[in-house]
Formats: sequence, structure tokens, C-alpha cells
Amino acid sequence: MMRRFAHRDRTPNQNDDAATSADDADVSPDNNQYYPSLEDVLKTRYILSWKIVPEGLPSEIVDMIVDAAEYWPSTVTRLQKKMVVHQDRDAVVVVTQPLCYDETNKKTQENPTPKPRPHRTIHPCRKIVFTIDSRDQGWGGGRRTTPYEGSFTWFDVDVMHSAEQRAPDAPGPEFHPPQGGFQNDAPLLLPNAHKLQCNKTAVGETQRHVVTWHYQDCIEEDSVEAEEIATETGRGCATLDGKTVRELEVGDALVVWARARFGGWSNRVYGFWVRTFWAV
Repeated sequence: MMRRFAHRDRTPNQNDDAATSADDADVSPDNNQYYPSLEDVLKTRYILSWKIVPEGLPSEIVDMIVDAAEYWPSTVTRLQKKMVVHQDRDAVVVVTQPLCYDETNKKTQENPTPKPRPHRTIHPCRKIVFTIDSRDQGWGGGRRTTPYEGSFTWFDVDVMHSAEQRAPDAPGPEFHPPQGGFQNDAPLLLPNAHKLQCNKTAVGETQRHVVTWHYQDCIEEDSVEAEEIATETGRGCATLDGKTVRELEVGDALVVWARARFGGWSNRVYGFWVRTFWAV
């Protein structure tokens, strides 16, 4: 279990002038990485089902083999250009494709009821990998004993249900500050246990964080293990139980927000990728 939560961040070879686009192939997390297509997975399932033994393998056994190998199709959504979020602000970084849909299968006048791609069960999501190239303003934060302590630049994730029914030209999510300003108990006031990831505090070099949500994750929010992972990696301790992945339904999408709090703080996002895997 702990292997999925190993502390994985690095400093990409980039600076403020060079890191203006997430399309730069030199920093893409997909370089030299093979991801099976839907057709690859269906073909493999056919081979396992009918070409291994004469009588064929039961579908339950094939499911177990495919899941153990994590041989799932996936889609990826990426940030198109650098963005900076300043104090007491937030902005949408990416909105993923609806689960089990692709960009060529959208709701249109000609196609008012788009059909999902092949999938298994109503909760087919198996894994979500977030790759983040970002940093804060590079100074401030006060005294601290760990790299993420006192960080006030971070990322959150919301689930958009039935996203496949949205019109292609419909406006995306928009944040509206509450009238009268923030209250002390406002959920967006500070990073909390449900945050996706926060930046290292007062580090001027761009950091790469890779956060994996897996359907088999089962670390409780209030456990010692969750606290250790949150301290060492900067991710939210309430995101370690796999619940969000297991509960995603066909057509759901993820909305990722970049946020910053307090005077002088800024969240500088140079690249952001979300790869979503599902079972077929």
C-alpha cells in the first residue's frame, strides 16, 4: 500500500521564462510511457478469455487478471498554458473528460445523448494520476520544521456529476467569493484534509508532484499513517481512503482548482495533467 504514497517530487528543468506551456514534450509525464488503448484492453481480454485454455476462462478470472496488472484504458486532460493564482483567489486548472467518454463523443444538436465507451459496473474508475508542476512565490512562510508546513498555496478537486450532459459551449465552473467576505469557518479559507496537494513552502524552484488516487486505497484520515503521509508529501490526509475513486460514476468529471491565501502568496502552475483509468 505504501508504495503508492511514496514521496515523489522533483524539480523540472525549467524557469519562469521557459515554463510557459504545459505542452512542452520535455516535461510531459507521458514521455516513453505506454498506456493501453481501449482497443488494446478489449483485445487482451479476448485473448485471456478464449486463447489460454480450450474451454475459456470465466470473466471473473479475466477481471482479476486485468485488475491485478492494472491494464486499463485511460484518458488524459492537461493544462494548456501557465497560470498564476494570487492571494485570496482561486481558478479552475483543468476539467477532466467525463468518465468513460472522450472528446469526440460530446453532447451536440446532432448527438443529444452521447453514449459512453465500454466499461465495467456503474463505478468503473480504478485510478487517477495527477501530475503537477508548480511552486509558490518562493519566499515567506515563517519558521517551519517540514517542507510543507505553513503552505498557503494548494489544489483542490471537486466532482462534477453527469458532466456528459453539459452542452459543449456551456460555461465552466466559476468561483464567487461570499458576500461580506470569508468567515472563519469558510471551507475555502485554508487548505484542509481534503486538499489534493499543496506546494512546498517558500521554494523558488518548480516542483513536480505526482499524486495517485487508487480504488484500493484504504488509509483512514485519522490514522497515524495518514498523518505521516500528509506531512511528508503535502497531500490531504482525507484523500487516502480511495472513496472518491470508488464512488465515481460514468459521466462524472473532476474539476481541479488552484488556490492561494494571504497577502503576497501566489500559486504558479506550469503544468498539470490528470490521467483517469477505468475498467472494461
